[in-house]
Formats: sequence, structure tokens, C-alpha cells
Amino acid sequence: MPFISRDLEAYRRDERLGHKLLTPEERIRLLKPYLPSPPPRSRSRSRTESSTPDARAEKQARLGVRRFLRRQYHVLVFTLIHVFFSLYIRIRQACHAVANRIYSVYYHHHRTPELIRRDVKGLGRLPKHVSVILTLEDQRRSGAGLERLINEVTDVAAWCASAGIPQLSIYEKTASARRTPPASNLPWRPMGQTSRKHLSIVLISAEDGRDSMVDLTKTLAEMSQRKKLNTADISMELVDAELSESVMSEPDLLILFSPHVELAGYPPWQIRLTEIFHVRDNQGVGYQVFYRALRNPPGKDCCAEEEMSIFRPPIVRSGTAALNRALFSKKIKLAAAAVQDNKLISQYRKTLQSGREILRVDRISPIRSHPDKALAEQGRKCLLLAPSVTAEASDTWGPVLKEGVQKQELTVVPYELQLDYDYWNHRDIMVSILPEELHDEIPVGFNVAGHVAHLNLRDNYLPYKQIVAEILLDKNPQIKTVINKIDNVGSESEFRTFQYEVLAGPDDMNVQVTENHCVFEFDYAKVYWNSKLEAEHGRLANLFQPGEVVCDVMAGIGPFAVPAGKRRVFVWANDKNPESYKYLEVSIKNNKVAPFVRPFCEDGRAFIHQAADSVLEASQKGECAVTTHKEKKQQPPPQKDDQSDAKKKSKSRPVYVVREERTPIPPTIAHFVMNLPASAIEFLSSYRGVYAGREALFAPHTATKLPLVHVHCFSYKADDETPRVDICERITKELGFAVRPAAVTTTMGAAAADDGNGDDDEEEGVVRVHNVRDVAPTKSMYCASFRLPREVAFAPRG
Repeated sequence: MPFISRDLEAYRRDERLGHKLLTPEERIRLLKPYLPSPPPRSRSRSRTESSTPDARAEKQARLGVRRFLRRQYHVLVFTLIHVFFSLYIRIRQACHAVANRIYSVYYHHHRTPELIRRDVKGLGRLPKHVSVILTLEDQRRSGAGLERLINEVTDVAAWCASAGIPQLSIYEKTASARRTPPASNLPWRPMGQTSRKHLSIVLISAEDGRDSMVDLTKTLAEMSQRKKLNTADISMELVDAELSESVMSEPDLLILFSPHVELAGYPPWQIRLTEIFHVRDNQGVGYQVFYRALRNPPGKDCCAEEEMSIFRPPIVRSGTAALNRALFSKKIKLAAAAVQDNKLISQYRKTLQSGREILRVDRISPIRSHPDKALAEQGRKCLLLAPSVTAEASDTWGPVLKEGVQKQELTVVPYELQLDYDYWNHRDIMVSILPEELHDEIPVGFNVAGHVAHLNLRDNYLPYKQIVAEILLDKNPQIKTVINKIDNVGSESEFRTFQYEVLAGPDDMNVQVTENHCVFEFDYAKVYWNSKLEAEHGRLANLFQPGEVVCDVMAGIGPFAVPAGKRRVFVWANDKNPESYKYLEVSIKNNKVAPFVRPFCEDGRAFIHQAADSVLEASQKGECAVTTHKEKKQQPPPQKDDQSDAKKKSKSRPVYVVREERTPIPPTIAHFVMNLPASAIEFLSSYRGVYAGREALFAPHTATKLPLVHVHCFSYKADDETPRVDICERITKELGFAVRPAAVTTTMGAAAADDGNGDDDEEEGVVRVHNVRDVAPTKSMYCASFRLPREVAFAPRG
């Protein structure tokens, strides 16, 4: 350890003194510089030690208060804030309760429509579509909660009818209101002589919200992928039209009766520009809230909607049902921000968009050439501004726009936007041409088969059928011919063909359709085809397993059979229509499924037994499907001496070997498909004795189960058990065996029932009903799937 200079000096001094021993005083004096200084004594401690016991107790008490304030001060502050805030909430709720009570007394309708009409008479403008959100307090969906909900529905409907509001939509999250039949006795009845006005009521739930948007997104994506819809045609107007048709149109006013603003899963698309009215701390559904919502002036969203109305097409209505495209020309005066340097366009576009000063209209780009032709030739650009901004009034400019003008980077100039017939979509044009009373059910949906658009116009639209057809041709480039059905499918022909009239384009009905990765060519006038059943075709085809045998009793041109054949499923495909049989053979050839799909042209009743016998006979003969596929031949690794030859061979083409694969035909049919919704159930009596005397082919003698029957039919459109019970009763009557609908207790159970693959289909007499699609306001198409009962399959043949 090295010595410091002071230690060294002390050692030498001790050496000169002969190394005498130090005295205690000298040792202390020598060690004192190296010792730490003692801690200072606390003044409070010295005082406490010198004080009396009473003083010490008093001091300890003061220290306890200080310690509490130091450690629990935040708790005290939070407690005080909570107390004051609670008092504020209570006082506010009490004030609002008194105000609501005064309103309810002053604006009480006394269950008299005349008083309601007198209340709304002085209002400037009534909304055409009112929507309300109601809540089922009793989550068990029974008892007093459900009765109260029904009373609230009838009350709101009576208020709207008395006020002259034409449309009412009622949202209840659990859909209990529309699953419950309306009460026979209304809570109150109109008194005196009243003029009855039409009121349209729509009941919606959470199922109509995000789920409907997801389903529409999937549909548009599939149509675009299959080239049935051009991606350029997918616009906000198209989505709005489809959602308005499937769910409801956008309401003008949404009324909340809850104490807080809570939308509870309300369809989000339908409230983009809707004014929402809410009374703070309100309790219960009351007329005073309804009246105050009608009296409330429109907000900023309504003003924005009025500003956007300038982009709607001009009203073109004349006595002649003719389409004059030249009349759809409109000049809109706007303001534009001219950019001095084009490098700043992206920057100012983002900042103006964040400040909502830039023009945001679908299919209109805000970046335009400078309105001055000379500057436009130099490449100068400008940004279109919102309609609320004017070039002459600087007080309408936002902070971003003012700052850009001050920096001399922007110049606000007038701009004249020119819109013509090509800009607006087919629904906009129809709204502009058709009378206002026809706007509620504008024909925006239609079937498409190849280049043919198939309409089913109602009688009130027939005077405008030529205009509708011309607009569809203009706005859908893939469509070349537009036809209109003039009779019901199957009413004139047992082959489900229909009479039609050509509204626009050539009378060319030879079409080509791609569906489920298969190509179909047919004459649309001679066979039945419905593109809206594509999802159902794919759903059933995915149920079939490779190597199984499927009997398609009413096969048509093969929308079920051909995709199943591509999945290596044996299909006995039959159709009584000779034209369908002809094009079925064409579909089998074009899609190369001849080893698995066999066409027939027989009567459906006789074909059921014939197919079962034919499949068994083919299996007993050892018939099978022979398919070939190429495999790359495995080359042996090269030897060391043959490296040069291996390099030469590596540059040559790979060698493939053609291998043959044989798939034997099983002796029994696994699935029967009957896609004739109008009368397929009537064919079920033909299943009696289909496997008479052949019990040994099925369980318990083998592992093979009796076939599943998938029969399509029409029934009532309802969310309850009514259509399922109706279908089962009709099946029981024709089959001669009692069947019952599968139990659906939960959402997962409902999904399993729709798939047709649940556990209940193993039990005889259980029918799973899948809702395919709606075909009319009160009618839907269903697919009923059930295991063929042993009593029916093994019954003696008649």
C-alpha cells in the first residue's frame, strides 16, 4: 500500500525520535484527521430530552397529524373531489328530472293524435325517416320486460303516425321485438276522426349491423374476383344502395331515450350523416323526448348534407319515357387552392384534408389543372375546396388556407366543375328520371348471366322499362343485353323456363358463366339458371367427400354436379329438360369431369330408384373412374466420373411420367340433391323402397349410413320456428314418416344446423333447415337436410 506524503513525514519524525511509544493524547491527535466527523445532534431530540413528559406527548400528537397529512394527503384530495362531483351529478340529475317532468306535463298527448299534430304543426320541417333505439331490460326475453318493450314500440309508432312521419325504424339489440307477434290491444287508440297515413316500420337488431357489412364485402369481393363486377363500379353509392336495400335507408334523425349516449351496436353505415338527439339523464321512453327531438334544429351534419346535394344530378322528368343523356350536364361553382409549386401538392392536400377544407366527394379527384389555361399549359395544379369555401369571402377560409395564402404558397381562385352523364351511377340517374313516388323501390338488383341482365320489374315501373334498360347498359360495360321476365318461373313451363322481352341490346341468349371454378355454356332462354344460388351450389358441393356417390335428381346444366365432379365425387346427374341435358353434357366435357359425372334425361320420380340400382350395378361390375396425372421422374444422382454428362442433362427439360389412378364406385349413394323449390318436396314419396331388400349394405351390417337427402323448397319468411315447422309438416306428409326440426338453442347451434353436418343428423327424423335466400318480402328459399329413415328406405317397393 503506497504511503502518502503526510504518512511518510510522520514515519521519519518517529524514526528521528528513536521510535518512542505514543501517549494516548498523541495517538488521538494523530488519528483524528482520519476519523469521520460525528453526526450532528437533532435539535428536536435535544429539546424532547430536556422537556417534560406532557410536552413530549403533545409533540407526538403534532407529529401524528403531520405524518397523516404527509402520507394520506392524496386520499383526502380524491375524497373531496369525489364528494363535490357526486353532489354535482345529483344536483344535475335532479334538475334534469324536474325539467323532463315539466316537459312531460306540458307536452302530454293525452293519447290523442290531434294534440300531436298540433304540436308538430308549427315545426319548420319534419324528418322523413326517424329511428329510435329501445332496450330490453329483462334479458330473459319474457315477462314484464318484453311486454314493456312491445308497449314502447307501439307508442313510438303511434307518435310517428300521428305526426305524419312516413318511415320509422326501431333498433333493439337482441331482435326480441321482431320475433314477438304484435299485441292485439294497443296501449292507446286514436280518438275522433283521424286521417290515416301510411307508416312503414322496420325492426332491426345487431345482426343488421356489422354482419351485413361483412357479408356485402365478401359478396363484392367474390363478384370482382370472378369478373362479374368491375372494381371501378364499387363505390360508396353502390354500397349505400345495397345496404339500404338489404337493411334500411339512412335515417334523418336518431332518437336515444337512454340516460347516456350508447348506440349498442346500431348499424354503423346507416348513421354516417344522421343527426343524433339525446336528452341527458333521461329515464324511459317519453313523448317529451320525441317532441324535443323533432323541434331540435338540424346540426352541422345536415348542413353538410345540404352542401353535398349540389353534386346530385339535375332533375330530368318529362312526359316521354325517353333517356336524353345531354340533359345530365351540370356546372358547379367551387373554390380552388392554386399551388405555386407542384411539390407542395401532397403536403397541402393532407393538411387541408385534416382541416376538412378540401373537397371530399366520391369519384371526384380534388387535384385538378389550374383553371387558367395558360397556367395549366405550364403544368400548374390546384386543389378543389369544400362547397362552404368561397374565393371572394376570406372569412370562409380555414387556418391552413389562410396560412398558405400568407406564405404566398397558395392562391384561392374560383373554379367551375363540369359534371355530365358519365359521372353519376345508374341509381342516381334513375332517381333523377323516375317520379318521386317510385324512389323507394328503385330496381338496383338484378340477375346477371354472362352478358345478359335479367330484370323482374314491377307493374309501376313498366312505363319506364326502356329507360331502366338503357341506363343499365350504359353503367355496366359487361352487360350487352337486358331482358325483363313477363311471367313467373315454372308457370308456363315445367322446365322452369320463362317468357321474356328484350328491353335493350341484341336478342342473344347464348351465354358463358364461370361459377365455382367451372365454366358453363348454355342458352339462357331454354334452361334454368340463377346466379344468386352460387353460394348454395358451393355450400352443398363442399359437403360431398371424394369417392362418394351423389344423386342430383334435378341437375339442370350441372351447377351442383360439375363442381362436385372436380372434387372427385361420383355424380349421377339427371334433368328432364332435353335442353338442360344437352348443355349438361357440354359442361361435363368442357370441365373434364366425365370420369365422375354421368348425365341422364329421365323423370325425377323414376330416376330415384333407377339411380340407386344403377350405382349398385356399376359397383358390382367393378367400374371405376380412371384419371391420369403427370409426375416428375426421379433422376438418380450422377457419379463423379459423369459430372460433365450430368451438367448437360441438367440443362435439358425434366422428364415426366404419366401415372394412372383408379377410383372405384361405391355400392350406395351418400347424398340425394333435389333443387326444385316449387315442388321438390312432392317427390319425397318416391324414396319409399329405394333400398328395399338391401339392408345388408348399410349399418349395422356395414359402416355405411343411409343417404342424406337435401331438398330445396319455399316457405314463410320469418325468424322464428314457423318455416321450419311448416317444412317438416310437408316432409312428413309426403314421406309417410314423422320428422321434426333440429333443436337450435344457441348461435353456435344455429350455425351447426345450417351446415347440415351436426350430430343430430345421425338421428332419424331430425331435419336441419338452412335459409338459402329471400325471394319475396314474405317468402324465402330453404334447404332441408335429413337422413333417410330406415322405415322409408327399406319399405317394399310399390
